[in-house]
Amino acid sequence: MQVKPLIAGLGLLATLGLIGGGLGLWKYRQMHAAQGMGGFAMPEAVEMVEAQLIPWQPRSRLVGTVIAVRSVNLANEIVGVVKEVNFNSGDTVEPGQVLVKLDTSTEEADLAAAKASERLARSGIEVAEADITMAKSVADLAHSTLKRYKSAATASSVSESDVDKATSEVERAEASRQRAESSLAKAKAERDQAAARVQQIETIIAKKTLAAPFRARVGMRTVHPGQYLAEGTKIVDLTELTDDIYLDFAVPQEYAQRVSPGMVVSAKSKLLGTDDAKITVVSIDATVNPVTRNVRVRSSVPNPGYKLKPGMFIDVEVPVAPPVDSIVVPATAVRRAAFGDHVYVLSPMDPSKMPPLPPGAPPMPGPPPMTVHQQMVQLGANLGDRVVILSGLHAGDKIVSGGSFKLRDGAMVAVVPSPGAPSTASTPANITEVSEKH
Repeated sequence: MQVKPLIAGLGLLATLGLIGGGLGLWKYRQMHAAQGMGGFAMPEAVEMVEAQLIPWQPRSRLVGTVIAVRSVNLANEIVGVVKEVNFNSGDTVEPGQVLVKLDTSTEEADLAAAKASERLARSGIEVAEADITMAKSVADLAHSTLKRYKSAATASSVSESDVDKATSEVERAEASRQRAESSLAKAKAERDQAAARVQQIETIIAKKTLAAPFRARVGMRTVHPGQYLAEGTKIVDLTELTDDIYLDFAVPQEYAQRVSPGMVVSAKSKLLGTDDAKITVVSIDATVNPVTRNVRVRSSVPNPGYKLKPGMFIDVEVPVAPPVDSIVVPATAVRRAAFGDHVYVLSPMDPSKMPPLPPGAPPMPGPPPMTVHQQMVQLGANLGDRVVILSGLHAGDKIVSGGSFKLRDGAMVAVVPSPGAPSTASTPANITEVSEKH
């Protein structure tokens, strides 16, 4: 039982011995090769780039949210039972298109009765107007008779009793006319009441017919015929379809004064079809959020094909300072360490310090070797494949852009071409910073 662990241990020791022997042999060959070269060390091959001075404008990257120009939550104002549903989920509806109808059979019966009452009231008005006409004629005749009797009484051809009788007829005629006018006023009031009742029932019927207020895309359908809807039940969301849509983002309060209506800012999203879409600021909120201390800004974004939908997010870059001339270098040139960020600056090598070539060795091809020294730098904004240098370098300084991981301070290097490396000479005139997300 003790043999197997012993064999395994011996095998492990043998493996470690073989690995150690291989490393020793490799080291011996390296030392032998160096002795054969007379102690000469070949320079390290590196790529070089110049620190460039370019105009750069600090920008803050923010996250914007797409907001519909108009959107409503369609709901019923009056209780009822669904009779018709004329849309499906995701449909595009036009203004005035009927989406949902509630059952109105009871209201339609009440409407017929109210219209009948209205017609009856109108007939009462006609009768009252005829009575007024008749009473007016009788009153005119009584006034004419009274006037004639009064003239005859002056000539003593008519007795005083006849005059009094004519006066009574006039009073009765005037009373009849006043009653007819009162009847007319009552009939008109009944007509107005019946008309109001008709309008009230028609309003209820109209409120049980829900139509689209504007051209919109409907959300998910959740109602069906026969379903009872309590007052204020959510039926469907409507989002207006427009060629432009709102994009809201929050700007920190310290940068709010640099944003104004009409200002053009950059937006980046695959949904926009470009990495540098230009959007226009429409308005700025009048208050600052007391929790985040940010100011809400609303901008307008083109929305061809209605690809943008409310709730989507888009990266927005807002200028937070005027353009300044800044030094930028490739991000590959910067070495990060616990003691600080640094780059390797190239300088011509002193010929007196160049080690001699071994006897019989051919001269080194290419330009003469150079030396590097470690230069501490202060980094600024990250521009993707480049980085802003705040201090430590000057424009035109030659630095190592590739192969710096194998260098040490004072190392001898040979510059080799880098055909695949981007040239900072082609840097656009305006570089944007991605400073932080809010």
